[in-house]
Amino acid sequence: MLVTSDLKAIAVGRLVLVKRFDILIQAWKNIPNHISIVGDGPERLRLESLVVNLGLQDRVSFLGERTDVQDLITDHQLLVATSEREGFGYVFLEALQANLVVISTATGIAADLVPNDYLVNPLSVERVSLAVERTLGEFERAKQDFESVWARARNLTVKKMVTETLTTYHDTLTQRCKFEKS
Repeated sequence: MLVTSDLKAIAVGRLVLVKRFDILIQAWKNIPNHISIVGDGPERLRLESLVVNLGLQDRVSFLGERTDVQDLITDHQLLVATSEREGFGYVFLEALQANLVVISTATGIAADLVPNDYLVNPLSVERVSLAVERTLGEFERAKQDFESVWARARNLTVKKMVTETLTTYHDTLTQRCKFEKS
């Protein structure tokens, strides 16, 4: 399978053990593409040492904590997330709204939005590596697989969520007032 090496990957999150950036980095041993890791935390020195020990300095970059994550996302084509646990994970939504293909563990919002072929479960170095290699090798197919996901993600805006929440509260209060009057 031919991997297109000009496609760039990104991973975003706090550099803490639960995010399993160590597994992501180890999985990158046989992947020729570059990955940018955005975030900071107590695991950073250990992860940077792992990159050096594996000789991946030319393919793995640590960008630190950034305020321009959305801009960084749009400069990449693939988001890889290896977290053991995740809540809503707004970065997934940002990546999908920017038309990135996403490979992720089956946690949080990723389990609801990402097609099964791009979910890594259970998490392991081998599974992450295979998922990334397969996706990069068939990237046009991956983009087709994500067309409907991207369309759905564009409708999941913060503004829309706030409006729907306010509508729900309004409707609930209206019903309560009607109930109390009767």
